[in-house]
Amino acid sequence: MLTAVRGDDSVAVVFLADRTTMQAKSDPLLAVTTLTREECVDEADYEQLTEFGRDFRIIPGSLHEVHANLSIGNLGFEEFAAWAHDDLEGIFRSF
Repeated sequence: MLTAVRGDDSVAVVFLADRTTMQAKSDPLLAVTTLTREECVDEADYEQLTEFGRDFRIIPGSLHEVHANLSIGNLGFEEFAAWAHDDLEGIFRSF
């Protein structure tokens, strides 16, 4: 999937439905950043932006919140990944 969107600057994140999505009660989608090391200023920048990983789970009802905030630059992928990291199940649920 990342190969398919690589090079399209308008796509910063992809939302995927995988086996976990289909089997878990909350149907958590997988949000994956398209960010690459080459797009960052340096290694420290990349490490900061991926501190909580390059993906996180999100309940479907929060997808619009995440997409809208990422689209307007209000919040970054790393912030949502951090909130998901703080959840007991590793899922971003909503504000």
